[in-house]
Amino acid sequence: MNKKEMMNNFEKHRPIYHFSSKKGWINDPNGLIYHGGYFHLFYQHYPEGVVHGPMHWGHARSKQLIDWEELPIALYPDEKGTIFSGCIVYDQENTSGLGKETAPLVAVFTQNQEKNGLTRQYQSLAYSTDGGMTFEKYAGNPVLDLGLSDFRDPKVFWYPEKKRWIMLAAVLDSIFIFSSKNLREWKKESIYYTGDLEKNEIWECPDLCLFKTREGIQKWVLIVSQNTLDYKKTGVRYFVGKFDGKKFYEENSEEVLWLDFGRDNYAAATFAGIEGRIVQVGWMNCWAYAQKLPEQGFRGSMTIPRELYLLQTPMGLRLGQMPVEEVKEYLNVYRLSEGTLEMDILLGAFLIDIHNGKGKICLSNKKERFMIDIDFDKQYIVVDRSKCGENLGKEFTETKNRNFHISRQRQILLIIDTTSVEIFTAGGEVAGSFQYFSKYPFQTIKVQGGTL
Repeated sequence: MNKKEMMNNFEKHRPIYHFSSKKGWINDPNGLIYHGGYFHLFYQHYPEGVVHGPMHWGHARSKQLIDWEELPIALYPDEKGTIFSGCIVYDQENTSGLGKETAPLVAVFTQNQEKNGLTRQYQSLAYSTDGGMTFEKYAGNPVLDLGLSDFRDPKVFWYPEKKRWIMLAAVLDSIFIFSSKNLREWKKESIYYTGDLEKNEIWECPDLCLFKTREGIQKWVLIVSQNTLDYKKTGVRYFVGKFDGKKFYEENSEEVLWLDFGRDNYAAATFAGIEGRIVQVGWMNCWAYAQKLPEQGFRGSMTIPRELYLLQTPMGLRLGQMPVEEVKEYLNVYRLSEGTLEMDILLGAFLIDIHNGKGKICLSNKKERFMIDIDFDKQYIVVDRSKCGENLGKEFTETKNRNFHISRQRQILLIIDTTSVEIFTAGGEVAGSFQYFSKYPFQTIKVQGGTL
């Protein structure tokens, strides 16, 4: 991409390395699956406006997880409701009976019906026999209705030990767990509830993944997006434990574990169909200011896809994450000695060595700046984006900080795009996702106390 094209993207607040739709509003990633040689990304989408509206499922695909091809809308609202979040599974044995000559992809999603001033949420199905290009809704929808107004975001996976499908769904501050032989008939198995949420806090978008550490320790990790009704506390939380096909048993310490210390990673979901690794994408936004972002006919983007892994640390088992390997083919990677690097537009990957244990990093133009302060000895990182353009309120401008475990690799990796900075410690223990909307492109990165 040449300078003119990069400037055009910057002026339109269009990310280069992160997925955004051609028009309209997007939020949660849905139905992530690798199938037929493509990574499929479905997502919450309102094509007729740039604020949250009647939800559809948008659709994009990629062979490399970064160069996305936007496809026609996959699911439209109907008389049973709008199309909220969910997942897609490959029903290889056609347990659902929805396939004919071809095993189907089955979408399991929440429908949100608002009628006579009342809200009702239930789970429905749609299926595809052409590799996810088109879907037909199941005639028997909904397949799971508890008569609740907050019952959403199903995540489904096959559990081979019991030869059953497992579903997790969020109900206020709890996760309900169900099982099924055929994706159409569901049995309630258990409820996971911690009791540590405040009255106005809820869980959304649950996920449950099996990890194995380098030392051979195998654990299940429950991932949830946690939010407050006033959006002042929002993020992705996780729990390490066991799962027996019916119930999840938490084994963490009493410490609350967050996947990302930044403001802009929510509703994170993992891909089905990938062997040997767990890849996650989140909505790069925060409900506190999501509908205030600068827009030119579209609004919203996704995080860089990340590989998750389980780490054995002195503090216990923790999730680590780094950008997927495929991304490296598309990003310029920059390194130089301590000092200043100037470019027409700061874009790409920047690997910074913090030799003396602490460093300050400043991304800037003549009038604006984005600041990072990290100290590996005192174990903290602080991010300040209060002086880089658009002021979208206190939740956007407040300084964010995180304490962390010391890594042997005293490095941080920055992924810088036209509207975002993603921060990773090179050991993967810490990640932070931050949007910014400067009036002018950042052209300078200055490092003090480290090596760029």
